[in-house]
Amino acid sequence: MAAPVPLRIPATMESPERARLFVREQAALLGVAPELAARLDLVVEELLVNVGSYAYPDGGGDLEVDCVSDEDTGRFCLILRDWGVPFDPLARETPDIEAGIDDRDPGGLGIFLVREMADHCAYRRTGNTNEFMACFATT
Repeated sequence: MAAPVPLRIPATMESPERARLFVREQAALLGVAPELAARLDLVVEELLVNVGSYAYPDGGGDLEVDCVSDEDTGRFCLILRDWGVPFDPLARETPDIEAGIDDRDPGGLGIFLVREMADHCAYRRTGNTNEFMACFATT
């Protein structure tokens, strides 16, 4: 079952709190256990910070947050869409988390955390839309 209306908000650094509240409300409506809330909060924050920082180099863009639950697979999925520059965060190499901070290339830790927190992640570019999905087992 899909959320009735996705949340569309400005892609700014001020948007994560509003998106986290929306995702928590949708998760509760879709019967997701409250224990998943902390993981959802972290994933929402990391994804929105990435979109807010990189999707619209000239500023002024939006993003859309949607949530779906699939009882057949026992998964709750968070879907984030933006209309910014094409970027597949899953195509990045996994950062070397064993390397010292001075020896590691900057960036990539947020997506690494998202991949670690979610049970499944997927990206696709359709037309001028980036769509990132992070799914979590609910059973």
